[in-house]
Amino acid sequence: MALELNKLTHAVEDLGANAAQRLIELEERLPAAQAVLDAIGVADDELHRKVNAALNFRWAGAIPTDEPVNAAFPLPPHPARLNVIAADGSQIYPDRHGVSLYYLVNVGSIVFRHGLPEAPSTASQPEVFFEDADLYEEDGGQIPSVKIDAERDLRELRELARLAAAEATTAPTVTLLDNGLLLYITLQVPDQKLIDEVIGAYLAQLDALQRSGAASAGVVDRPRAASVIRLLRLATLALNEIGEAELRTLGPFQHITDGMLFGFLRPGERSALFVNASPANLDRYRPRGHTIYLFYLNAGRPGKDSILRVEVPEWIAQDRARLDLVHTAIYEQCRASDGFPYVLMRAHELAVVTAGERRAFDQMVSGALIRRGLHAGISQKAQGKAWTGAGKRRYPR
Repeated sequence: MALELNKLTHAVEDLGANAAQRLIELEERLPAAQAVLDAIGVADDELHRKVNAALNFRWAGAIPTDEPVNAAFPLPPHPARLNVIAADGSQIYPDRHGVSLYYLVNVGSIVFRHGLPEAPSTASQPEVFFEDADLYEEDGGQIPSVKIDAERDLRELRELARLAAAEATTAPTVTLLDNGLLLYITLQVPDQKLIDEVIGAYLAQLDALQRSGAASAGVVDRPRAASVIRLLRLATLALNEIGEAELRTLGPFQHITDGMLFGFLRPGERSALFVNASPANLDRYRPRGHTIYLFYLNAGRPGKDSILRVEVPEWIAQDRARLDLVHTAIYEQCRASDGFPYVLMRAHELAVVTAGERRAFDQMVSGALIRRGLHAGISQKAQGKAWTGAGKRRYPR
């Protein structure tokens, strides 16, 4: 074994003590954050003026809506018939040490028809990319991984839109993604042309989902975001104190997350709606009618809470019936899998490319090369990794 665990015994003990102490400190500070949340209630004009001032500094908090920020909305009734569709994707990035240069995207999907005596429909859609136009940029450099990730995200949404167009005519329908609905490519690359292309194509798929009539949402497990915490910090500042330096820190709420803040939600309850104040949301999604809202949902059960962050487009947030449909559909799906939607777990299972599947695919590629008189082999570095067990890795999203 390369990792000598006995040499880490003391460090692990220190790690455990540090984590326990940090949790104690956060729990001691949490009541002050909850007191500010309660004090806000329904956001007044003064808080909205503070939000507008903060947005001048590209503040990435949570903008309150007309719902009380400390509200807990009960679980709506579940309809007798409901379709729940999920999609998830995985990828294999180009490997210059492999038998050939390519990348692969696989999208798994599932349609769960509540109220019908039939098994869910499942599928996976793999596609391999190997043309020069797929692999290289205009300057000759290899395609960046962020562009492959964007292609995966786009294909997930496209598959949801395709399935929703067929299923939404048969019963109320909810589509789910295993992630938020905002693409953060604007923070990952400086290429404005690429950003415009990717977000434009993504918004077009949101258009298609909206036309389908389905209710759509993205689900984030174990959220680490502090968007609402940033709002609480903003509320404690005077209007003339708002500036870049003050907004960069969370002050007394440092390291508290939204998930901790909404720990008061009981199983099945959701929080108030907020608008995601991300510049990408306000500058790109909002003009197209797809402003992203968020709420928190306790998808657990008594004795075992599970706080999820749920993102929905404005055409769901502003339609209470469809918002309730998203709320109840996610919670019902979580009953079977103890805190996270079953359909998303199954879609991931259908999408993931294992190390064994990667090896089998490479053997297929090697055979195709050999049949055309080409040498098929991996680099010595890749061979060495295979000999030492690096091939045990999986290739998830």
